[in-house]
Amino acid sequence: MYAQLLEAVLVDETEYEGPSRSAGPLAELNRLRHVMEKHSGRTDPGWALQAVADQLAYDAALVRLARRRGITTDSTTFVVPGRGRAQLEQELIDKGVNLPAPEAPSSDPPDDTG
Repeated sequence: MYAQLLEAVLVDETEYEGPSRSAGPLAELNRLRHVMEKHSGRTDPGWALQAVADQLAYDAALVRLARRRGITTDSTTFVVPGRGRAQLEQELIDKGVNLPAPEAPSSDPPDDTG
């Protein structure tokens, strides 16, 4: 299910031709990682929805950056979001991209979403 949500986010973005939200794809990725990690410790009502939304935003930015760097991406690698994220991050690092270091362990949406 997560991979389908990610694909939907990416399709919607390709149809939207509005202005850029940040100084560049790496800056956007850094901002979204910070947001994702900042909200990762939440326990209030709605925390799960916010966590999934944060992860989708980060993963979409990760895919966009990878595509700009010539890395072929496939949303099905995100069936297990943490694995897909780690794999794509490693491919970017291998290409010389200086990705933000994680501040806290990332958490995946519950397994029943797939």
